[in-house]
Amino acid sequence: MPKAGLRILVVEDEAVFRHSLVSYLARDGATVFQAEDGIEGLSAAALYHPDVVLCDLNMPNMDGHEVIACLSARYPHIPVIVISAQSTMEAVASALRAGARDYLLKPLENYALVERSIEQCLNGGVNRSQQLELMEHIDYFSAHDKAASRLLAGLKPPRLQEWGPWQVTFKGLGQLFIPDTFKVEDKLLVLVMELPIMGTDAAFCGALVRSLMNVPYRQFQQNESRLLSQPHRLLDYLNHQLMESGLRHSFAMAALLFDQHDGLVFANAGLTSPHWLMRSGGLPLGLMRSSHYALHKRSWHEPFALQFRSDSGGSLDVQVRYH
Repeated sequence: MPKAGLRILVVEDEAVFRHSLVSYLARDGATVFQAEDGIEGLSAAALYHPDVVLCDLNMPNMDGHEVIACLSARYPHIPVIVISAQSTMEAVASALRAGARDYLLKPLENYALVERSIEQCLNGGVNRSQQLELMEHIDYFSAHDKAASRLLAGLKPPRLQEWGPWQVTFKGLGQLFIPDTFKVEDKLLVLVMELPIMGTDAAFCGALVRSLMNVPYRQFQQNESRLLSQPHRLLDYLNHQLMESGLRHSFAMAALLFDQHDGLVFANAGLTSPHWLMRSGGLPLGLMRSSHYALHKRSWHEPFALQFRSDSGGSLDVQVRYH
């Protein structure tokens, strides 16, 4: 049985099976975290530091093969056990090449099989040396990974977003800038993140921030928190969570809250463009635990244009309209 205090992450999109497996594993004191797709799985691994990961293969947004490769590249010490209905030798070999330690087939006849696999992986019973030859691709993955590129591309919003009377258009080059928007009552919140690195870590950073935003957004919708209406407090929250995650990467981000009648309030964590935003900047997120960010205010006129540029040539043009 899973030992008390063991941290297990279950990445599975099938809700009934996921809840059943989680309940079984948690019954004797294991701490079990859940993720319903690949992107959430990567974020949960960074946030919760599990001892072992149980992962499906066929999932939306990012499939299990890509999740396993990401986890193996960034957290090679965390064993990943596949639980999948895919029974072909090609699927098994692909999962093992990506870095999986064991492979269990659905439907599971007995959850004790999962317990046994976890115990073997954590105690070294699964012979990892036989799999090392199949993992030469991971160094390539870290620098050129196509899966990470697809994940980053998937994090980018459509070129046109509309929230009631608010309209936002995005135009840019490269994948260094990741924008997002949220309707906050009658206001518009625009977030822009600049990733200084590419590959696996960029994918982790982008997915983690997207996942972290789910909490204050849900709390705001349920009238439990006003964090989304306070750009400086929002950056404080994200910085704290990133420091806790252990990603060990810093990156720049700005939060801008547009109000049709009361101007623009904003906070900046390290973005160096446009010039007026740079003058109001603080330290990048994930750099210092003690960082706090100031709230600034300025006027704006519709249509309002923002131009973000990076030293490496990346760019993002944002235009905000209210009609």
